[in-house]
Order: sequence, then structure tokens, then C-alpha cells
Amino acid sequence: MRTLLLPAALAAAALGAQAQTVEFAGYTNGCFGAANCSPPDTGGAAQSASFLGLSFSNSTFDAFTANGFLGVGSSPGSPNFNNLGSFSLSTVPAVYTGEHFDLTVTFAKPPGASPGSPVFRDTLVGAVGPNGSGGLLIDFDNAPVPFAFSGGTGTFRVNDVSLTPGRTVSLTGTITAAVPEPEQWALMLAGLGAVGAVARRKQRR
Repeated sequence: MRTLLLPAALAAAALGAQAQTVEFAGYTNGCFGAANCSPPDTGGAAQSASFLGLSFSNSTFDAFTANGFLGVGSSPGSPNFNNLGSFSLSTVPAVYTGEHFDLTVTFAKPPGASPGSPVFRDTLVGAVGPNGSGGLLIDFDNAPVPFAFSGGTGTFRVNDVSLTPGRTVSLTGTITAAVPEPEQWALMLAGLGAVGAVARRKQRR
């Protein structure tokens, strides 16, 4: 009977881990060029990079999760805040397909974030034609990147950007975070201890 109740107890503990709010703060930097370019670390100071009429302005962010989720996607600003930066595309003719952009996201909070400065790489697809025709896709690898921090774990994902000539749009992302409450830690430890006790009894038989 006890072994049937343990999975339910551990599941309850996992659900409880989503309840605590977590503050995420930091800044972004970006660079254009060959794959694996290294964005300069500006420490959150205003910074921009440009390539063939496409420009990127960095951002700072400081927000809290709700039920384990945080969307980082505020509108473009001067400076940007609570997004991952912004892209502006001019109407000057240019071909972008096959070029690259790299984004570094540096966490100041929560403490102990690891990796503390993950790099997200993308490929540019598209072109601007005569009279401002065409458009651009900034195509990131959308796989969630796992990370850990003091007391919890989470994932970070950067979203693709579609951009038309003459426009400025935000770069957005999503964060999930799980921080077990103290009582959930106690429940999980008690459950694991009970599993060990059952296993030891079986070995003696």
C-alpha cells in the first residue's frame, strides 16, 4: 500500500515546486557575423550592433515568474526593458540568407544561475528588395536550454522573429522555473527514504 502512495506524494511535491515566485534579472548582448561570434559584455549598458541595414539594440530585464512561468516580451523601447532586445530593418536592399546573429543572455538574478551567460545562435533568412519589398526571418534554435540556480531548476527559450522593412520588433523569450517549497523537499526526502526502506526489506527476503 505504501509503495502505491509514494508516486502520488512525489507528484504532489513536483507540482508544489511551481508555486514559488522567482525573480529573473539580467541583460542581453548580440553580434552579427560568422557562426559563434562573441557578443561583447557591456554589463547592461546600452549597446547596438548592425549588419547590412539590420540592427540590434540590447536590453535589460527584471521580472518575476507566475506559477513557474515568465514571458520576456515587452514592446521595443529606448532603452529596451523586459524584452531580450529589439531588431530594426531598414528599407535598403540587402540579402541576409545564410548570415548569422548570436545573442548572449547574462543573468544577475537568481543567484547561482548556471550557465550564467548562455549563448543563443541563429541563422538569418530573407532579403530586402527594391522599394522596401521582402522581409527577414531571424531563425533561432528553439530548443529550451536547461539551467540551474540556487534552490531550483528551469529552462530558457528564445523565440524566432519575423521582420518587415522599416519596422522595429522585440526579441522575446520564455522562462520556466521550479523551486520546491521546504515542505515539498521534506516530503520528497521522506518518500525517497521510504523507497529505500522498502528496497532493503526486499533484499533481506
